Parts: sequence; C-alpha cells; structure tokens
Amino acid sequence: MKKIVSFLLVAVMLLSFAACGSDKNDFDIVVVTDIHFAGREHFDYEGYFAESNDTNGSGKQMKYLDDILDAFIDEMKTRKPDYILMTGDNTFDGAKESHLALTEKLKVLVDEGITILNIPGNHDIKSTAFIFPDGGFEETESLTPEEYREVYANFGYTGGISYDESSLSYVYNTGKGVRFFMIDTNATYGLLYGEIIKEKYEWLEKELSACIEAGDVPVVAGHHNLLEHNPMFNFGYMLNNSADVQELFAEYGVNLYLSGHMHTQHIAQNENIIDIVGGAFSVYPHRYAEISFTDEGWTYESKETDVVSFAEKIGSTDENLLKYSEYGYNFFYNNAYSQGLDALSEVVTDKELLEKYADFSAKLNVAYFGGVFSDLDLSIAEQFLKDSSGTRWGFYMDYILMDTKDNVYCQWIYANE
Repeated sequence: MKKIVSFLLVAVMLLSFAACGSDKNDFDIVVVTDIHFAGREHFDYEGYFAESNDTNGSGKQMKYLDDILDAFIDEMKTRKPDYILMTGDNTFDGAKESHLALTEKLKVLVDEGITILNIPGNHDIKSTAFIFPDGGFEETESLTPEEYREVYANFGYTGGISYDESSLSYVYNTGKGVRFFMIDTNATYGLLYGEIIKEKYEWLEKELSACIEAGDVPVVAGHHNLLEHNPMFNFGYMLNNSADVQELFAEYGVNLYLSGHMHTQHIAQNENIIDIVGGAFSVYPHRYAEISFTDEGWTYESKETDVVSFAEKIGSTDENLLKYSEYGYNFFYNNAYSQGLDALSEVVTDKELLEKYADFSAKLNVAYFGGVFSDLDLSIAEQFLKDSSGTRWGFYMDYILMDTKDNVYCQWIYANE
C-alpha cells in the first residue's frame, strides 16, 4: 500500500470543568464514512450505468466495493476497536436492500463484541431509491426514518442514553469519560443540505449540558461539515447554521467533530474545535480512521484499507485485487485525467502540454481525496494555474493547492484551568 506520511497538528484546550478526563480509561475507536454500499446482488457491474458511474467524477469504486468492505471487516476483527462510528451515506442510493445487505455484512463485528454506532447521510433515506441490475436502474423501496431505526437497531439505535424525537440523533455514553453525540444533520431527507434544526438544536444543547455536568468529554459526529474545508464545497456541504453550532460547541467544550460528505480526507481547525472530514470509504485509497483516547487527550490517524493482503489471505485469483494498490490508484487517476482533458482542451491547444496538465491535475486530485501530498511534484503548479485560469477545473485545482499539507494525523491535548 502507499506509504502514509503524517503531519502533526497539536491543540490545547483549557477546560472549565476540572473533572473532565480525570477518570477516563484508555480506549480506541474507528471512524468510517461514505461507504455508499449497494451490494453485489443489487448492482450489476457491467453495462451503461456502471460505465457511467466509473467516469462521472465521484471516483466511487463500485465494482470491488464488496471485496474492499470485506477487507475492512477482516481488519476490524483483528484490531478489535472498542467502537466503530459510521458518519453517514452508508448506501449508494438509499435502497432498503442495500441497507439490509450492509447490516448483514457488519453483523459479524457486532457478534465480535464491537459496538457500532451509525447515523444517516443524505443518500440513506430517500423518497425514491434505486437498484442497478442488468446495466440499468430500477426504482425500489427505501426506508422511512422509523424503519431506519429498526434496520440499524443493533448499530446505535439501542443502548443510547438519549434519542432525539425530531431526528435520528442520539447520545451514547461509553462509561469511560466520553460521550458520543451521533447527530443526524440532514435538513430534509434525500437532499444535499445539512442543518441542526431548532428542535434538534434544543435537544443537543440539553444533552451537552448534561454531559458537562457529569464531567464527561463530548465527541460529536455528523455527516455534514462544521467548518470550511474548501471554498468550492461549502453550500450543501457545511451545515446551514454552522456559525450557531460552532458557538454552541464552544460553550460546551466540544473540541472534536467528525464528518464526511465531502469525500476528501481533510482536517480543518479554529481556536475551539477540529472538524475532521474522513475520506470516503468508497473512494481510493478507501480510508478509515483510528482515534485513541487517553486521560491526556486524543490522537487521530487515518489508515488505508489493505485490500491486497486480504486478497492474498482468501486466495483470490483476481489480479485487480491482488494488485489493488495499482488498480485502485489507476481507476481514480484515470477518472480525474479524463476530466482534466475535457475541462482544459479549449484553453490549452498544445496536445503534449494538455496531457501534462491532465496528468498533474489527476495526481493532485488523487492526493487531495487521499489527504497525502508529501510525494507529489508541484513544480508545474504555477504554470498550470496560469494556463487553466478561468476554467472551473482550474479554480478547483487552485483551491486544492492553497492547502497541500498532509491531512491524515492530528492530536488534541486536554489541559485544565
């Protein structure tokens, strides 16, 4: 697998409650987001729709997603984290069949004693859902919020200490000095946008107050982003009332917010909080994250799912899986390369230079989604931006180049007043 080169982000928070963190036991969690699972029985990987998905720019690796998820599950059976947090977009298009297939796969981890906590994303509860047999698509049954609670009963919707009546949000008390606030950030199910609506906000404030009074540390997870990560991905990605929520979190000492939705592995921070967007599990390099909690604070590190080792372990004969580091990278690279050629062909007439720019921007895009820039050659960046000026592709790459630090590691240290 590609080597992970980490950067260190250290923050210190002055806590207004002296007891916080003083009685925590060390424990580990895994965070995974944007799985976009369809299920091999419900997604035909040949034909028009599959080809369209492979070139539409999202980079979702649907053909081998079942295998990649199996590799992740195998890793979790070995690592045995205390908790796994899933921050939404569990399914490709909200089909009930996909939800059922996903929970059936993950059940083995629950049986292993791992507590899985999940919340829905904008793709999970829809008025109209689809499956994709025979290279096409057909309408199928989705889930209502009530049905979602039932399907995911063993994945967060039992065992919590408080459940919000206005949404699918809940609080889970670890009993180790940390409470997980799993927040359903959907403004309206099936749409892109996120918001902590009034009723949800009031419930959240009440539960944060109870958490602080108990001397516990609040950790919040939601599908939509809290802070700005890229100016091109604000509307529809950041919470509509992000400023109000940030004030609320500052008041109650929330320093860690876990999100997804953008698909990029990225870390943003203000003076009070770190918002970590996990890389989409459905997109190469198929990241998940490990967070270790101690009395001193927490440490976050993003990991790549080891598809190759799993393929070897099960005796697979599929060369794409056995050489997945190369195959997965090339799949995503080719997707972005084609976009670059199309986007720049009208402003860059020299064919050799056009191909060079498409290659550079494809590598840049893969690095951005994967959160690792350390090995990327940026020597032509300035000339590329000059020649691509005025195109949407150029704007997108310009915003990426404003922040080319690695985004796979960070740390927060607690400090009492």
